[in-house]
Amino acid sequence: MEYRKVLEARQSVRKYKNADVPKEDILKMLDAARLAPSGKNMQNWHFVTIKNKELIAKIAKVIEDKNEEIVQKMGEIDEKKALRFQKFCQVFTLFFKDAPVLVVAYATNYYPSGYFELSMIEEDKFAARLLDEPNPGMQSIGAAIENLILEAVNLGYGSCWLTSANYAAKEITELLKTEIGFEKENYFMAAMISIGVPAEGTHKSPSRKELDQIYTYVE
Repeated sequence: MEYRKVLEARQSVRKYKNADVPKEDILKMLDAARLAPSGKNMQNWHFVTIKNKELIAKIAKVIEDKNEEIVQKMGEIDEKKALRFQKFCQVFTLFFKDAPVLVVAYATNYYPSGYFELSMIEEDKFAARLLDEPNPGMQSIGAAIENLILEAVNLGYGSCWLTSANYAAKEITELLKTEIGFEKENYFMAAMISIGVPAEGTHKSPSRKELDQIYTYVE
């Protein structure tokens, strides 16, 4: 597909056809992710790629259980907000259980230039900001995921980039360790990506800001 068409066709797809995504296509998406830029070329990513429907369902159940735990505690403070959070999970997170493929993206910490130097001269507050605000390590993960989902579009698939379940990252990681023995030291769950053939007539992209709203140009 032409490059510009790929960019324009990318949408957050939350409904999929009951159609297989062959391993060879998944590997092409992962290879596109592999080619992304990363700080100091650390390539600080790992992608757990799942087609097993039972395991996908178990991940959904872990998220749902964590959501209910949070909702119950929130309900004691503000019932309306608790119900809103519960509904959000049902609509914007758990849909992935019907996707043919689920990718769980893991990242490892990346310490940017200046971090240790600032720490050495006792400017720890400013060193910490290099991790928390610009967060170069997560910028690298974002580049890799963007490559992955654009290649999915190029191959005729739809995807949705999810961070809405990150509050259950610990539980998801424990489940993957128990179920498939996945364990990668110093890596943490950063996001999930659902992938599949888009169902027809279900996708509407939100509007984007106009070009002149997003840049400052200096001649």
